[in-house]
Amino acid sequence: MRWLPGPGWGGRCARVALAVAAAALLIQVLRSWFFPPLASRRFEFDPEEIARLDHELAFSKIIVELRKRHPGHILPDEDLQWVFVNAGGWMGSMCLLHASLSEYVLLFGTAIDTGGHSGRYWADIYDTIISGTFRQWKEGTTRSEIYYPGDTIVHRSGEATSVQWSAGTWMVEYGRGFIPSTLAFALADTVFSTQDFVTLFYTARVYIKGLLLEASAYFSDTSRP
Repeated sequence: MRWLPGPGWGGRCARVALAVAAAALLIQVLRSWFFPPLASRRFEFDPEEIARLDHELAFSKIIVELRKRHPGHILPDEDLQWVFVNAGGWMGSMCLLHASLSEYVLLFGTAIDTGGHSGRYWADIYDTIISGTFRQWKEGTTRSEIYYPGDTIVHRSGEATSVQWSAGTWMVEYGRGFIPSTLAFALADTVFSTQDFVTLFYTARVYIKGLLLEASAYFSDTSRP
């Protein structure tokens, strides 16, 4: 039957999808890192804006609020997915809302007690707690600090800490900097320890969707008179 795809159809579609993703990635690199100077780069989100979100709102209401403030920059409902994250010895789950080469916004948390190494990145990370508690032990100190709902924890570029979440801790996380530098740490345990390649696929897929959404928003903005 002529309407059935040929044997090479799947491979061609995969190559086209990879080419589109690569083009979106290249556009983001050129846009975010080569053309504007770092000091004058315009970011879509602001750390204080994320911190001021009402921490008592349910996640669904926070998503609606961010969509109102940043139309075209938050993934649609059909692309939202809770994905496991294994990194630094801890295990949690994240739902990516926005991603580019220079920023990301996600929901993160854990249903069990967990802890480990924070990672060391070329990015600043801001976590605003919705529920539960978060304990942080900073490098070079001998005491830890505990944070509660409504608190915002700032993890500066180049820093490393010991982190611990109590069961039922959930937060909104915002990252700003060279975001690909966070992926090696975020995926290392998945690749070399758990070997959960399904989770690896889910993570890569949603990040690519975020890049494509940002590329679409960029072209929409530049096409306006």
